[in-house]
Amino acid sequence: MASSTPRTTVDRIETVVVDPADIVEAFERNRRDGPERRDHVLRVSAPLEDEVRATRSVSDDRPSTPSDGTALPIELAPEAFVHVHGDYDRDRTRVSVPTRRESRSIARSDRGDDVDEETVEEYHATAMDAWKQCVRTSLVDEVPLATGPESGSEAWVDVRYERGSESND
Repeated sequence: MASSTPRTTVDRIETVVVDPADIVEAFERNRRDGPERRDHVLRVSAPLEDEVRATRSVSDDRPSTPSDGTALPIELAPEAFVHVHGDYDRDRTRVSVPTRRESRSIARSDRGDDVDEETVEEYHATAMDAWKQCVRTSLVDEVPLATGPESGSEAWVDVRYERGSESND
């Protein structure tokens, strides 16, 4: 029997479907340095139903209340989908993106100070492949969705991983 009590936006959602490649891409894009760095997220947009798809997108400043009456998009950092260190810092994942600086340091440690850029690139490609595999094997079964900024509470929903989401930049 259908309830006559209206459900909140988050209450409608039971499962978020996301492409693991979108999670990896959002992590990589957030790691890039530069003056025009943008915050890449996985976004769930209306219509909000039992099952929704999260697509890679760029976070933007949104109005607190939509002018057209539709539900606000829900934005999740890629870290939300990856196992974290512990309860003390839910936003910091143990799966940090390797940097070229780290790869260069490891290459120099292995091969000496006069290592060439081609060797550094090989080390970095290997580190990135290992990191991507680590992300894919550390994906969580559920993620928290904020139920409202005023309440500060959250609801946990299931996650299903499947290839093929469409991404927006």
